[in-house]
Amino acid sequence: MNEILQKLVMLQDLDYMIVEVKSKDVKKVQKKMGLKIKGGEKLYDAKKALEQKIPSNVLSKYHKLMERFGRAVSPVVNNKCMSCYVTLPKRLSIREIGNRELRSCERCGVFLYWV
Repeated sequence: MNEILQKLVMLQDLDYMIVEVKSKDVKKVQKKMGLKIKGGEKLYDAKKALEQKIPSNVLSKYHKLMERFGRAVSPVVNNKCMSCYVTLPKRLSIREIGNRELRSCERCGVFLYWV
């Protein structure tokens, strides 16, 4: 898989974990169960370090997509973008080729990876 694409997937996962840690509902459940999950600061630090390894133009697009859709990277399953569910053109459908380059969905714009 493309190195930048791998970093984007990791960044999106970190963003989701940060949202989950900050969630009031999650905090209520943790309190009810007698748990306290720490490490939010470490997630922020990991996110900042990872962002520095991604080209600025790609990172800018990532942030715009996250703001607009809540997702910036999406898998391709059965030749469909799992963000907007559009069937991708045949020229993009080859899994081995698709993951070597950074590609975006022609409809919604999210970065794609084939599973």
